[in-house]
Amino acid sequence: MSARRLMAGLTALALLLPVTGVSADPVPTANPDVVPAPVQEAMGCDPLDPALCLLPFPNDRFTVADPTTATGRRVQFAPTAMPRNGTDATAGELGGEGKPVDPTEWNRNDGFSPGQAVLTYVPGLDLHKTWETDDRPHSAVGVNEPGYFDHRDHLADIGLYQRKDAPIVILNAETLERHLFWSELDTHPETPDDRRAVILRPARNYDEGTRYIVAMRNLKDARSDKIAAGTTFAAYRDGKATDARAAHMNDIFATLKRAGIGRKNLYLAWDFTVASERNLSERILHIRDDVFGRVLGDPNLADRTVQGRAPTFVVDKTAEREDRWTDSRGVEHVQRVRRIDGRVTVPNYMDRVQQTEGHVRGNQLPYDVPVPGSRFFDGPDADTLPDQNPVEPTLQVPFTCDVPLDRGASYGTLYGHGLLGTRSQIGDVKWPRRFGFAGCALDWWGMSTTDLPTVLAIIADVSNFPSLPDRAQQGFLNWMVFGRAMVHPDGLVSHAAFKQNGAPLLVTDAGQGTELYYDGNSQGGIMGGSLVAVSPDISRGILGVTGMNYSTLLNRSVDWEGAYAVPFYAAYQDPLERQLVFQLMQMLWDRGESNGYAAHMTGDPLANTPPHDVMLQVAFSDHQVANVSAEVQARTIGAPIMTPACPRGATGRWTRTSPTPPPTRTRGRRWCTGTAATRRRPTATCHRPTPAIRTATRAANPPPAGRRPTSCAPARWPTSATAVRT
Repeated sequence: MSARRLMAGLTALALLLPVTGVSADPVPTANPDVVPAPVQEAMGCDPLDPALCLLPFPNDRFTVADPTTATGRRVQFAPTAMPRNGTDATAGELGGEGKPVDPTEWNRNDGFSPGQAVLTYVPGLDLHKTWETDDRPHSAVGVNEPGYFDHRDHLADIGLYQRKDAPIVILNAETLERHLFWSELDTHPETPDDRRAVILRPARNYDEGTRYIVAMRNLKDARSDKIAAGTTFAAYRDGKATDARAAHMNDIFATLKRAGIGRKNLYLAWDFTVASERNLSERILHIRDDVFGRVLGDPNLADRTVQGRAPTFVVDKTAEREDRWTDSRGVEHVQRVRRIDGRVTVPNYMDRVQQTEGHVRGNQLPYDVPVPGSRFFDGPDADTLPDQNPVEPTLQVPFTCDVPLDRGASYGTLYGHGLLGTRSQIGDVKWPRRFGFAGCALDWWGMSTTDLPTVLAIIADVSNFPSLPDRAQQGFLNWMVFGRAMVHPDGLVSHAAFKQNGAPLLVTDAGQGTELYYDGNSQGGIMGGSLVAVSPDISRGILGVTGMNYSTLLNRSVDWEGAYAVPFYAAYQDPLERQLVFQLMQMLWDRGESNGYAAHMTGDPLANTPPHDVMLQVAFSDHQVANVSAEVQARTIGAPIMTPACPRGATGRWTRTSPTPPPTRTRGRRWCTGTAATRRRPTATCHRPTPAIRTATRAANPPPAGRRPTSCAPARWPTSATAVRT
């Protein structure tokens, strides 16, 4: 589907959204301090930040003790505290107008996202003055002109968090180690100053199941005047509060003191707990182990060796063609390719019909829309984990493969398509096919063209969001079952479509470990990290044009700000609430994208899962998948940086008169040219002593001359991971 058609469809459907009282422009809200603290607490708010009910966020104020969880905590959002659609703000005794987000699914979590951005509102905050970077030089060119980069921003020097007198600190409450992050303000052009959130984004994901403390002190406004703390927090800080929360706040102050942070100059401090590994991954691991153990007869998935039965599949049609291309030397090439379309049988853990047209017309369809709002099927048992649907126990999941001919067996490669696309994008896998890799693709359930009705329902009411990660996890299962069919000796190669002259066209497991690969781009890179992390058969994955943490990506993406933001901003009008909604979505989105699995993607595998090798390839100055999100991913998985980004002879130096805009942020930097950069492997100059990982990213900005990085993810200079894509 083209971007133009997608925009037209979403714009038209936006007019039908069941939202009341909406307007195209955000409405500045009245001073929320008019809501008294007792009323806020009765609504389930935290009066430490009266600007919005669930601020500051994330916050253990919105959790309760629960000995049955891995963290000992459980999220407990009150319905009255949740954002409401169709209103300019959630406020008042009843929480305002509109429909509140249903917190039921969020309240199953035992903590917050490992990539959770910290949100609060500080009136008049100037981050340049606060971090004392306002006198630093910045680019002479203007904003949005090629080469612009503001060196005053915290993102330009995220190592500021290490300063002894750092005004903002995120602290591991147990180790007292400061966590790497950067601070920014919500600079969306529609955001007024009185609703401008301060956002603290982790530059490396938080440790799972860990408690952190946020401390803000000596904050300054544009005149360098110190901003006074709010009355509620000041009472706790100054020892004047005597309520039940005072003891907990004193414990926070005592922990900060041990870390060298006194309470006298604090503007605000609070704590939060990160969700556990079990909470983030137990659902997908449960359905995976159930299928591979009970259905396929292979309970040991950590050995990456095929055992048990092959998945069932059918081939619907085949067609052969010739692909022609000319290489850089001017030599013409021809490759014969067989296109194979079919369906693989996968156990169904969803509660509603997933292939509405397929039930009537068969499954040989490019699009097959599920019933919107589909969730995991929760059976009669009390374990709250998904069960196989007893009424519709299996699904017929369509696949498309392009298999090279006349060269013997090729290595199986799963290809993940881009934003809300389909398996038809398998045609993009031309380059790997020339080197002996056969590409096969499925639709990314949860984020495919067929999911557009569900996406629109989510935009109108975020209560519908849980269906996206649930269907995404069923999608991961679809991919894993099909991947097993690719490498099983009795799988795809048992069919004539996957043979030539009686010989198999795919490499299968011969008892020495599966050789299955993954390649995905854009959304296929973002979601592909999840699939790689949980797959029992994928050994290596390439995540192209990648990143993670959709709550960071959305506001930075031209895709979001184009088609999707218009109806969403109409439904949720208050800029502060929008940022909060992004963070609420991330708490559940973790189960459907790399952010929730990154800690276990490579050398620290999940239970009953083998380790994996991963390479990140990132586009220069990407306005769809922001480079910063790939940097966070690289630090989290421990990826060393490969430098230089370009081979010798494939670089140029940009000036304002250069015909091609630069891929780097500053004038005078080197940039890659031509196609030679894709033909020569760069030399790795930064390594981690973890041979099991062997991951890599390519960096456009090496450390300054004369400085050796102390780690492969340096904090004191930009580390935009990139790979040349011409």
